[in-house]
Amino acid sequence: MQRAILESDSQSQFKYRDRLTIIIDILKAIKNSKKGRRKTQIMQSANLNYAQMKKYLSYLLDCGMITATEKHTYRLTSKGSEFLYFLDIRRNVSLM
Repeated sequence: MQRAILESDSQSQFKYRDRLTIIIDILKAIKNSKKGRRKTQIMQSANLNYAQMKKYLSYLLDCGMITATEKHTYRLTSKGSEFLYFLDIRRNVSLM
């Protein structure tokens, strides 16, 4: 009986996000900064650990949604902005 209570409590404490949600969180964190964001700031804003952050930043760089600057910050590209815009429109349509 106690084990069932503990399992249901532990399941409600953790909320897993899918990959798309994590990517959106990262892009929004970068978008909200005019000068770009450093890795630590992205980690904190998107609630990621270092390994996750490295994996997703590498993916977003390869896709051309973000760029790295000489000052070791990351900025959103026009492709990344368009992707966020598209998702916002899609989310608003699905809420209707």
